[in-house]
Order: sequence, then C-alpha cells, then structure tokens
Amino acid sequence: MGIETFRLNVSRHGFGRSLTRSVLTRAVKLTEFEICRVEFNSDAPYSWPDVDGYETQIVNDAEFHQHLCKELNHVDYRWAFERGDTCSASLLGDEVVGYTFYSALPTRVRHGIAFTFPPEQYVYAFASATAPSHRGKRLDRDRWKVARRHRNAATGRDPRTIWYVNIANLESRASARAVNVTTPDEFIGHIAYFNVAGQYRLFASARCERAGVRFIRASS
Repeated sequence: MGIETFRLNVSRHGFGRSLTRSVLTRAVKLTEFEICRVEFNSDAPYSWPDVDGYETQIVNDAEFHQHLCKELNHVDYRWAFERGDTCSASLLGDEVVGYTFYSALPTRVRHGIAFTFPPEQYVYAFASATAPSHRGKRLDRDRWKVARRHRNAATGRDPRTIWYVNIANLESRASARAVNVTTPDEFIGHIAYFNVAGQYRLFASARCERAGVRFIRASS
C-alpha cells in the first residue's frame, strides 16, 4: 500500500482502521489468513421508504442469471439456488443491478472451510453486491427488508440476519454502518482462519463459540 493510498484511507476511515489494513495487507503476502467481525441485525423496529426508481423482489435462478446487468453478469450462483437459498434483488426495469443471498445452511468460504451458525436463530446474508453505477443509494437496505418480509410470510419466523466481514475490508464495514443506521447491528465477536504450513487453523472468540458461530472444516 503506497503512502497516497494510506492517506486516502485515513481520510475516509480513520488512522486506526487504516493502519490495521496496512499491516494485514502486508501480512497476508506471507501466509493466507482472514480475520473477521461477526455481526447480526438487532430486533429494533425498522421503517424507511423504498429507494425511488428501483424495485426489490425475491428472484429465482432464471430471473437472476438472465437479467443481470452488464456490470454484474460475470457471476454464477446456480449452486445457491440449487440448495434453496433465497435471493433478494434490486431491479431497475428488467435488469438486476444488485443482489443479496440468504441461507440457513453452512456456506463455503473457500475450499475446505465453511461458515456455520445455528439456523434456528440466524439466517446468513452473503454475496451481497450492487453494480458500481448504482452504489451509494442504500439498495441493500431494501433487499434486507424484502427478504425479511418474505421469510415472515413463508415460515412465520423472523431469525436475525447474521454476516461477517474481514476487518481489513474498510469499505464493506463503512457500508454496513451506513445501512444499519435505522436497524443497528450487534457485534458478536471475531472468527478467523490461518494457513500454517499448508494446514488451516480455525479460531473463534469465546462469545462466537458460545453462540455456535464459527468457521468449520468442510469436505468441499
């Protein structure tokens, strides 16, 4: 990370977070690892108007893959639809310009590692993306809202939405803070994996362990 990039990060995210990113960016060149914050949405009441000009819908495999906008059409989430995950999509006309997936199943992080959690308490939000030309409008808030309503209607249950974010991913953390102004998030703890001599070592803070939230070894 160059000095100008570091200064830009400091202006956007503060000195402490920027220094952490700088150190971790250098360290990951030596060995593969990821340290993540685990958070979930609170049960506070939520209410905000839909973003003008966009529609948010739960979409199926065909509706998703056949209508991705040019900025997002490189992705393939057929595996998520095949196992029954839910996709909440932001549409502008017929085009999908943003999406978030939700699952009650352990989900692969990388080869050999998955993220797990108690499905009776949480639903996992993952693979959230908004096309660059449509960012800054908080479309992910509307996707979360529609997905939550869909779960309530389909199951009568309202589990908290859980997610994790790399502590060096300052942009995603800033986005999460902006999204959760209306529905504050709650911090559980940290989880991590480290590649030591070709073997992955897994870590979960005490509160994550008690909550049943952690990385696990997976066969694929």
